[in-house]
Amino acid sequence: MARHGHGRVPGEKAKDFKGTMLKLLKYIGAYKYLIIVAFLFAIGATIFNIYGPKVLGKATTEIFTGLVGKISGGSGINFGKIGTILFHLLILYVIGLVFQVIQGIIMSQVAMNLTYRMRKEISIKINKL
Repeated sequence: MARHGHGRVPGEKAKDFKGTMLKLLKYIGAYKYLIIVAFLFAIGATIFNIYGPKVLGKATTEIFTGLVGKISGGSGINFGKIGTILFHLLILYVIGLVFQVIQGIIMSQVAMNLTYRMRKEISIKINKL
């Protein structure tokens, strides 16, 4: 029979897709709280990474304002204020990174435990046969 695409025969369908998905959800359900925590850390990391460019925009505005002030005969760029803004930016990105790392560790643990559990059950089933 001719195969097309990703190793599937045209018109081939899963024998029990709904049952397979329910069984997979049952396996994942054991880790639902860890998945929720990982999801919250992912949201936190995203928020910090989205807010970062807004803070960087403040530094850019401060530089522009300082250059315009210097041209107009003013005091020029306030490097102290820019340093403070960039320090806050660094803190935001570090917190976002920590959130991403924690989320990655949690999801790695979930994947590892889930894979171990499924392999163990398959091994038990094969040994019975």
